[in-house]
Amino acid sequence: MAGSILIADSGGTKTDWCFVNSHGEREYFTTKSYHPSNWNDDFFNEFFIYWQSKEELKKSELHFYGAGCLNKSNKTIIEDYFNNWGFQNVNIYSDVEAACHALLGDKKGTVAILGTGSVVCDYEGNNEFKIRGGLGYILGDEGSGYYFGKLLLNSLLNNEFDSKLSNNLFNLLGDKSEIIRKVYSSEGKNFISSLAVLSKELNSPNSVIEKIHLINFQIFISKYLNDKQNNNDISIVGSYAFHNKSILQKCWLWFEYSSNRSRRA
Repeated sequence: MAGSILIADSGGTKTDWCFVNSHGEREYFTTKSYHPSNWNDDFFNEFFIYWQSKEELKKSELHFYGAGCLNKSNKTIIEDYFNNWGFQNVNIYSDVEAACHALLGDKKGTVAILGTGSVVCDYEGNNEFKIRGGLGYILGDEGSGYYFGKLLLNSLLNNEFDSKLSNNLFNLLGDKSEIIRKVYSSEGKNFISSLAVLSKELNSPNSVIEKIHLINFQIFISKYLNDKQNNNDISIVGSYAFHNKSILQKCWLWFEYSSNRSRRA
């Protein structure tokens, strides 16, 4: 192996790194998300200090795949920072490019990323992308971990659950005032996004929690994939989709059944 490689997968919550040295040995580590919504002077100063002690990594060929980096301006900004931090060979790509290249290669198809946020890409091959969604947590992110948390809290705080589930959630998350404080704090987005994981112990087949996951996926499919005749041309990645795969599959079967009935009618 000629040299070392450093690969990053940066989503809305965290960045997963893999360092491969010249002998092919791998080292994995995790840092904060490099999503553009996190960028400010404190963020860049923190990582200036962080990378000062990582001289071996900075000599590697960097391949950084990040949410928000399909935007050329964002791509240029983070590329300049990595160069300023001392990286010698910087290659910046978006998470959408990573998903399309990994799942489709040079074939045409549709890729959806359902993680902390959500986005859909119709890929024409040859790096031609048509993006739908991807508008962020304020304007979109249907079908994501964040959107699930938003649906869950909305129902909880509007007293739509039975007393047992409500009490379990309040015990888990804090009382109403504490939840509101967390939601509107600087860490509100991360708190809401974490609820898919925090509520996992309360989920079971046919439970209210599963129903909210189903509603979340139904909203996403109906809005962004309702023009698809079948699921053969659709690939879905992302932590939220992965950890709720069985629910997503159930929702897709419902969608196909409903679509077929509509076409026959």
